[in-house]
Amino acid sequence: MPRVPRVLPMLAAPLMIAAVLAPGAASAAAAPGAAAALSGAPAEAVPLTPETAREFVDTRVSELLEEHGAPGVAVTVVAGGEQIASASHGYADLAERTPMDHTVHTLPTGSVSKSFTAAAVLTLVEQGEIDLDEDVNTYLPESARLPADGVTMHHLLTHTAGFAEVLDFPSAEDTDRHLTLEEVYSTLEPEVLYEPGRFTAYSNHGSGLAGYVVQEVSGRPFEEYVAENVFGPLGMESSEFLQIYDAREAYEVPTFHLPDGSVAEDLHVSQAPAGASLASTDDMARFMLALLGGGEIDGERVLPAGVAERMLADQHETHPEAPSVGYGTYQWRGGDSPVIGHAGDLTGMHTAYTLIPGIDAGMFVAVNGDDSVAGNPLSDLRMTVAQEFSDTFDPQAPPAGEADTGADLGAYTGTYVSSRRAASGPGQVIALFDNMTVRDAGDGTLSVNGAMAVDDRWLPSGEGRMASENGEDRLTFLEEDGEVVALATDANATQVYERTTLLTSPVTHGVVAAAGLLVLFTAFVQVRRARDRFTVLARVLASLTALSCFVAVGLIVYGLFDSHTLEQWIFDESLALTLPLAVAVPLTLATAAVAVTAWVRGWLRPAGRVHLSLVVLAATAVIVTGAQYGFVWLVS
Repeated sequence: MPRVPRVLPMLAAPLMIAAVLAPGAASAAAAPGAAAALSGAPAEAVPLTPETAREFVDTRVSELLEEHGAPGVAVTVVAGGEQIASASHGYADLAERTPMDHTVHTLPTGSVSKSFTAAAVLTLVEQGEIDLDEDVNTYLPESARLPADGVTMHHLLTHTAGFAEVLDFPSAEDTDRHLTLEEVYSTLEPEVLYEPGRFTAYSNHGSGLAGYVVQEVSGRPFEEYVAENVFGPLGMESSEFLQIYDAREAYEVPTFHLPDGSVAEDLHVSQAPAGASLASTDDMARFMLALLGGGEIDGERVLPAGVAERMLADQHETHPEAPSVGYGTYQWRGGDSPVIGHAGDLTGMHTAYTLIPGIDAGMFVAVNGDDSVAGNPLSDLRMTVAQEFSDTFDPQAPPAGEADTGADLGAYTGTYVSSRRAASGPGQVIALFDNMTVRDAGDGTLSVNGAMAVDDRWLPSGEGRMASENGEDRLTFLEEDGEVVALATDANATQVYERTTLLTSPVTHGVVAAAGLLVLFTAFVQVRRARDRFTVLARVLASLTALSCFVAVGLIVYGLFDSHTLEQWIFDESLALTLPLAVAVPLTLATAAVAVTAWVRGWLRPAGRVHLSLVVLAATAVIVTGAQYGFVWLVS
């Protein structure tokens, strides 16, 4: 089974962090909470002191780096109003063997930027310049206004605006596609999947739009406003919004690495407020202290009153007991002692900060490369460090349920696809792997399969909630007018899974495409048996049609196994994903014309005519299926 691709660096963040602090996100061997999950009771917490924090960052993080095989890691811990421990291990550059040094290196944070952007927005809210419940079109120039009314800043900050994902991550060298904020929001119009407020659907475009509103309302470039009103007051002296290729000239920035140790290509983040910031570990410590301290550090106010409180409060929830979304933050664990924060991803760079207000503590971790082990982004080094931090210093009892043979679970069955997806183009491929199939197991439990399903067996726990038998996660089924329309996982509050119909289900699409390919394979067998010219023409066309379909599917499958290549193809708008099926279209039409001629004139044997017609139908099935996911050029 292919690993979950790291499609879309920042776009992939919630999928990759989905289980980061839910018990068991890391492997059982690495996670202290694994035994607790099996026993149904939390492990005994280790008191968080400067000594235990230093032991964690110096020893345990170093051990995890060696186990995971990533290049380097930097980490810092705060508690009780102070930064109590920091460390760095491994290499900032593998080729040069340059050590990672948290006292020297400034770290691109990826989507952690969204927290800084939220702080900037809320600063203007507290000053009365922005109303969270006002239509954002009120604050936008005419060229950037959304086509429909009703989207508010509240929706943008909680990922509930209903936008489809907008993919705009050109390489550093592709300068023709580099856009300013004004150009982004004047030229890239997001497609809409849902009405505002209906579902969470993580959106870089929405977060970037929030930053553009800051720019328009303040009358200052976004980067300058954040520097003067967020980073400056907080004392974050090494923090800035800056494209990574420019940052490398101004700061000591670690090299980004791919799983094989090679250097990752720098990207241009057009929606800069969503992911183009840098910070040092000391700066991230101050940011975490400010959030934990209600906007104050050492008794000095560094954020306007109300900003930190709004960021950490529940702003959108799917269920009272499930993790919720805040402004620029989200919960990775709900319950009596929630874990709140944000993760970030760029190609070859992964970060996360986690706050545990219940013990007045927080941790920031940054890793400058992908793991060489397993390849599963849900248990990479960054995720495992974050998991172990909460499991070590604030473990919680795992979720539990009980089989109920009297329950009617049939209402929950079906296939569900991620609400966070593109509406056009090859970026729609995410629906092929980020989906869940739910079946009634017949014994009072549900069977759930999918990339984010941490277990196969799920037990009822009341009010449309299901707990995984292994104690690692919970599901919440969402209803509208008495019908189940979506499910949400506790592990990832930033998206839900929308229920599909038979015709829109990726399972159906997969079956149709597979059946089509089976028929098309027979076209290759027939070529060598051809005799007369018309037969040769028919069979050559059929073979070329089949070949183009197989090439298209082969490239897609290759991309699923080589996520970096797939990512680059999508970002570069490569014809590798769309040209083969585009070629298949005229070939299929030509083959269809030959098939019609054969039927009208009685050419070919009856079996040959039937076979040729089946090839046309099979190719059409593959092409139509591909078009559903944007894999046909000009149709995508």
